[in-house]
Amino acid sequence: MALDLPEDEYFAALQRQFERTPALNFIKQRLEALSPGRARVVLEPSDSYLNGGGVIHGGIVATVLDSVGWFACATQSGGYWLFTAEFKINFLDVATETVIATGEVLRKGSDLFHARMDARTAGDRHVATALGTFMVIPRTFRL
Repeated sequence: MALDLPEDEYFAALQRQFERTPALNFIKQRLEALSPGRARVVLEPSDSYLNGGGVIHGGIVATVLDSVGWFACATQSGGYWLFTAEFKINFLDVATETVIATGEVLRKGSDLFHARMDARTAGDRHVATALGTFMVIPRTFRL
């Protein structure tokens, strides 16, 4: 493990990483929970996220799902960076309210992580589901 920290310190470092990532601040997401192999990210609705039909744009939902999958995998990456190697999404419904995204590691290999991500509205409508493959790169997080 590159960063040999107690779990709470490691998760706090991941939280700081989330907060200082410019792309994740452009789309105002909130990393709400981390546990081994799991993450939860919340997106509050904003008029700037709407498409022409008045619902949250699918690209915004996809970004949140990518984020939550990445952070779920990062809980088990030992401090190493990951990049999204593959991402597949199925849109199931539209969202106009708060979106709660959850990510879960399905399989961890030496270089690849596979994760499942789901997005639901605060009213529990299933908006989208995704599968992602995240590749480990030989660079550690800056703490």
